[in-house]
Amino acid sequence: MSNAARLVWVCASALAVFVAWVATSAGPNTGIGFFYAVPIGLAAWWGGIRNALIAVAGCVVLYNLGALIQPVPHFGLALLLRLIVFLAVAILVSVARERLAALEHSAEELEDIQAALTPTKVIDIPHVEVGTAFVPSDHGVSGDFYLVTNGPDGSTLAIVGDVVGHGPQAARLATFIRARFAAFVASTSEPGELLSLANIALLDRPGASRELVSAACLRFREGGDLSWAIAGHPPPLRLPRLEELAPVGPTFLLGADAELELHAGHTLLNPGEGALIYTDGATEIRRDGKLLGFEGLSRLLGPLSPLAATDLASRAEAALLDWTDEALRDDLCLLVVKPKRS
Repeated sequence: MSNAARLVWVCASALAVFVAWVATSAGPNTGIGFFYAVPIGLAAWWGGIRNALIAVAGCVVLYNLGALIQPVPHFGLALLLRLIVFLAVAILVSVARERLAALEHSAEELEDIQAALTPTKVIDIPHVEVGTAFVPSDHGVSGDFYLVTNGPDGSTLAIVGDVVGHGPQAARLATFIRARFAAFVASTSEPGELLSLANIALLDRPGASRELVSAACLRFREGGDLSWAIAGHPPPLRLPRLEELAPVGPTFLLGADAELELHAGHTLLNPGEGALIYTDGATEIRRDGKLLGFEGLSRLLGPLSPLAATDLASRAEAALLDWTDEALRDDLCLLVVKPKRS
């Protein structure tokens, strides 16, 4: 609606109240004058407090004109009472308008953050096929993220992380740590070193309290060479056997210990093999009040594991959502990486 149309509606509703008052035989005792709150509320909702105060002034003028036509007993008290009501409506509706606008802006910002954390399309990688699945929780934006990129040695790096916590603060922290990973990849492709650098970045973050992130980092090289390191995250799964790629040595959440040292594991993938990284939202879905768990996840993924990466990710997402009978309490995030067959 244009501003001119809104002005017409405000003026028309104010005049309608005025006409209804002076045309009513019951006169001022009917309380029709309180209905001037309607045009004031419209002005506040459409134009904010400034326009609402202008509407208050106009409605007070109309009320005075009406009182001249139909005298109001105890006019001063009646006018004061209505003025208080008019101002209260103007302020309350204006505040509600501003808060709604702030919420809409925040929602748009969080949607942009989520799109950056879990893009629907990853960059094209020459030697590997990548499939992704992401379903946000029903409790709003959270802190799951993934990153697939090339390392400085020509390898392919796949990183999945999960911020401890929920809501906008977790999403903004996820944005921060994902950006740090993207920057560190320019200088190293060693999974353990990347996670250690991210740990330092978390601890050195200005004004940060105890912020914790779990993450798994995989490096793929031509010929099937796979390296991985884990920081407090569910172990990636080797496809198609769904064997866990266990951490080498102790593993802790990023941000928990300044002396954190993480070591990488190494293996050689056979033709047709790959890896799947997931966040705990995939194992913590429920049915009849019971968690799916790792064994349940393995049962669902078993028939799908030989599929191509993109098909596996999409089919796994559908299978998980079909299995659960509850709203998602946490983000559901899967990343599948398989070397392309030459």
